[in-house]
Amino acid sequence: MHQYQHLQAILNQSAPLAVAFSGGVDSTLLLKVAHDTLGDRCLAVTIDAPYHFRQELEDARSFIQQHAIAHLIIPFDPGTVPGLLHNPPERCYLCKHALLEACRAGLPPGTWTVADGSTVDDQAIHRPGSRALTELGVRSPLAEAGFTKQDIRLLSKQLGLSTWDKPAQSCLLTRFPHQTLISAKRLQQVEWAETEVKKLGFHLVRVRCIGTGARLEFEKGELAQAMLPAMVLQLKSIARKVGFSEMSIDPEGYRSGSMD
Repeated sequence: MHQYQHLQAILNQSAPLAVAFSGGVDSTLLLKVAHDTLGDRCLAVTIDAPYHFRQELEDARSFIQQHAIAHLIIPFDPGTVPGLLHNPPERCYLCKHALLEACRAGLPPGTWTVADGSTVDDQAIHRPGSRALTELGVRSPLAEAGFTKQDIRLLSKQLGLSTWDKPAQSCLLTRFPHQTLISAKRLQQVEWAETEVKKLGFHLVRVRCIGTGARLEFEKGELAQAMLPAMVLQLKSIARKVGFSEMSIDPEGYRSGSMD
């Protein structure tokens, strides 16, 4: 069976379906196909937590308006999860479990299936949060239908979705070492810094917090540009402006999960 048809079959089995929607590449494709397939038997649910980028939330809202999809936005206070803001090694599991519970609790009455945008690639690597999906009975239709990250970008492009080449994004908690107490001010500091650096023309950047300083990670293809003397001066200026005591550039470039 064709991958797309296989996905549609899974979605039909799962209706009514609540899609955990972040505005990223994977959940956007899942929501698009789910809405095309299920119509009003599909609902998008977005969790608004202080460690999620404001731009991601705006992207999610924009997509929803463009496609006229039913949408729930559920505010989430991470302070209600014991220890979460101390960024423990099991942070991803604690966070995912709490967010999915909040998602379920906010749904209208009915026998909803909750689905997330996990892919085959996600299942092949260590992702602590995936245990929460199993425990709470959340389905991952893209993974079930055999979609890899590459498949998702290709189909997204074919369907005309602007997210097809959107860089991967992770929550702001991943910018801090484990066992670090994280405040709203520090989260905002990182978000501002990354936003300002991207305005200089960079596709992907991670601002990792090391004490009161910032360590910047760039994609390998953009690392040389970042290390040009004139650019370093601009990056240091941004770091100072948002409140970091110092700034360095990681010579190894961007690595997913480098703070783990």
